[in-house]
Amino acid sequence: MSNRVKKYRYYRLAAVAAIAVLFISSCATGSAPASGSSGGKTPSWVSDKDSAYPSDKFLAELGEGDSLKGAKSNAAGAIAQIFRTRVKVDSNIRTRYSEITGKSGETLGMVTKTDFDQNIGQSSDESLSNLKYGESWTDEMGRVYTIAYLDRAETGNLYRSRIVDNDERVSELLDRARSQNDPLRRFAFMDAAHVFAEVNQTLLEQLEIINMPMARSVIHPYDLGELRAARADQASALKVRVEVSGDPEGRISAVLSDWVTDKGFSVSPGGDLFLTAVVAITPVKLNNNYENLSWELNLSLIDSTGVPVVSLPRQNRSSGVSASAAESRAYNDMAEMIQKDFDREFSAYLTSFLEK
Repeated sequence: MSNRVKKYRYYRLAAVAAIAVLFISSCATGSAPASGSSGGKTPSWVSDKDSAYPSDKFLAELGEGDSLKGAKSNAAGAIAQIFRTRVKVDSNIRTRYSEITGKSGETLGMVTKTDFDQNIGQSSDESLSNLKYGESWTDEMGRVYTIAYLDRAETGNLYRSRIVDNDERVSELLDRARSQNDPLRRFAFMDAAHVFAEVNQTLLEQLEIINMPMARSVIHPYDLGELRAARADQASALKVRVEVSGDPEGRISAVLSDWVTDKGFSVSPGGDLFLTAVVAITPVKLNNNYENLSWELNLSLIDSTGVPVVSLPRQNRSSGVSASAAESRAYNDMAEMIQKDFDREFSAYLTSFLEK
């Protein structure tokens, strides 16, 4: 065997041995799951969590359950309740933030991590950002106990970093809003800036719970009250003309007018925007014991240049014990479509400006 081959095999074996050592070392020194114990003397942290997790360094709560999963869920829920009672998240802001950022799985990032409108027991680990668990203990009856906690300094830094990032985004969006000539585009950037600012307000309220000194050190480059007022002024400056055909009783016209005013815009005969709708309802013969109607609604929002920016055609059938009942259901379905589908399409249109 040549010396070159011998040297190659030697170095290869040495390399393999080195990798094995590193692997064993990493397994030995890597973070391990919290230890668990059963029976015996009750750990001190079960009756006094501050003995293991001092309140000045940790936000901690004890949880118990029939299983470790149940105990973790119970502990996480106790921490979540602290946030839930003190911090409220506006559902419209939450939805709009999700649309702008594209984070449908975690609507407000760390914000909705502690916004518990749904059952926290579904997944404790996904419910609180940076949530960790301490050791667990099972008593003689099989009852499991554990601690869920947030490291105040570590988690506070995460929140503060997110707030700083959002502050920069607010400033950027406000600058872009000022540079727009079109009133709808200006509103789109102003609205997005407002959403990020409201999200930051919620983050700040949560940071106050986690780490008050950090929260007090935060200085925003804007005034939230002034930003809210500026967005409202920009919205009210948008005039929308509403016209509907095939709606003799004005039901759809009323729904569209309500949609305009709910957005903060103004209904005006000489508007910057033109919101038009065509309604058609016709009887349909079906093999059932009800009165049946077929309805069609075509909606269009046209900008100041005459270009349709949002269009939504919808058609369906409705049934009722009488013709009036079927008609009422048809109008209710159309109203729901306007409030949900059309509103979603309009929000998507506003978001499209931010990507350019």
